[in-house]
Amino acid sequence: MTLQRAGLWLGAALFTLMLLLPAPEGLSVAGWRVAALTVLIGCWWFTEAVPVTLTGSLPFLALPLLGVAKADAVAGLYMSPVLFLILGGTLVGLSFEKWGLHRRVALAVVARVDPEPRTLLFAVMAVTAFVSMWVNNSSTTVMMLPIAMAALGAVLGGEGAQGAAGTAATTRDTRNFAAAMILSVSLASNLGGFATPIGTPVNSIAVGILERSYDTQISFAGWMAFGVPFMLLSLPACWWILSRVTLPFRLAGPGRDAVRAAIGDPGPWTAPQRRTLAVVLLVALAWIFQPLVERLLPGITDAGIAVAGALLLCVLPSGDTRTGASQRLLEWEDARRAPWYLILLLGGGLALADAVVKSGLSAWLGTALGAVGGLPLLPMLLAIALLCGLITEAASNVATATIFMPVAASLAMGAGYDPALAALCAAMAANLGFANPAATSSNALVYSTGKVPITAMLKSGLLVDLIGALLIALLCATVVPMVH
Repeated sequence: MTLQRAGLWLGAALFTLMLLLPAPEGLSVAGWRVAALTVLIGCWWFTEAVPVTLTGSLPFLALPLLGVAKADAVAGLYMSPVLFLILGGTLVGLSFEKWGLHRRVALAVVARVDPEPRTLLFAVMAVTAFVSMWVNNSSTTVMMLPIAMAALGAVLGGEGAQGAAGTAATTRDTRNFAAAMILSVSLASNLGGFATPIGTPVNSIAVGILERSYDTQISFAGWMAFGVPFMLLSLPACWWILSRVTLPFRLAGPGRDAVRAAIGDPGPWTAPQRRTLAVVLLVALAWIFQPLVERLLPGITDAGIAVAGALLLCVLPSGDTRTGASQRLLEWEDARRAPWYLILLLGGGLALADAVVKSGLSAWLGTALGAVGGLPLLPMLLAIALLCGLITEAASNVATATIFMPVAASLAMGAGYDPALAALCAAMAANLGFANPAATSSNALVYSTGKVPITAMLKSGLLVDLIGALLIALLCATVVPMVH
């Protein structure tokens, strides 16, 4: 509460002071006023002095009052197509969750892999990352924690609890394995979120900012062209860090039957599960092959596909014959759980980023940070990724992306590079933040189990942050230019 109060008054004081002071040399009055608003929003976002969603409404109020933009122009950014993409995608994910498809996928994989503890750990991580491609990170963590706990119980309840290296070694091994298994859920859910535009809110806001401010359109398949490679490369690296570096363990496998008994049997396929799976696959294929779909349906977009999938789920009967069961695959009670608040939160981010660019503030900041802009492309991208990754450990990832994407783009533009590359690098790095329990809700959830020591989360998270920043810089410098 003290931090929130301090953030509230600090943000207001800095905002007022900046408005009273003259604009720095080389920066327009509009740019200086946008800088003041950015400081205010940053303080309130970073400290959560005001609910983050309501803070997202500040650009709509302040930009017209400051004479920077007209109200109708700002309002238009709050209904950007990217918001329909994330809302529609979330509704599809809610249906996936409602009918237990996530659990069926997880159980099918975990029950069939080699029960050797390291292999089991990687299987849990792989399933978590896959589910997180389509379902938000927090929900994925909530879904997968019970399955991870069951797998953990199967190992520690069997031969894994009877090590041959003595009591002290066994205690250390079991403790490390428990921490690694639980921590892997948050790490894998966050890494899986990189893979698709709907994986995290930051991805969607990045698509919107790139399209609005830099005339760069990234389709669903286009994002996956670099998002999936990031996930496929970072996931084994994360597994290696957990199992070999920060939380090493040596335990015997419990046997396949023990694992199956611990995690349970999903039972036979139900009609709602089959129908939901068909819709999910249809939507995913339409996203991947959107250019081909657009030839058949001119005007269809990734956001339109998401909305069509959500509407289809809301009209198709579930086929569930149980008394009192849901009549459709997705009911309004289910849809109410979608993050409708993101319209204000992400819309505010898009409006602020648009003002930062159009007022000349981002170009002025890029000039002020000329030392970084003078680096070759890869070192510059790495510096941007490391900076954003560090800041997002203590700040909202949406705020980090919104504020630093325009600055990174200006740095690249001043050096003669494609500004979209640097902006995308900053956005992806804003999805890092693996070391701080408060950095993401997924981190907080696994830390609350009491099985993950803070030192283990700190060491593991910082190493994953470092590898993530390196991969982001490499992909933005090599793969992204080839697919866009």
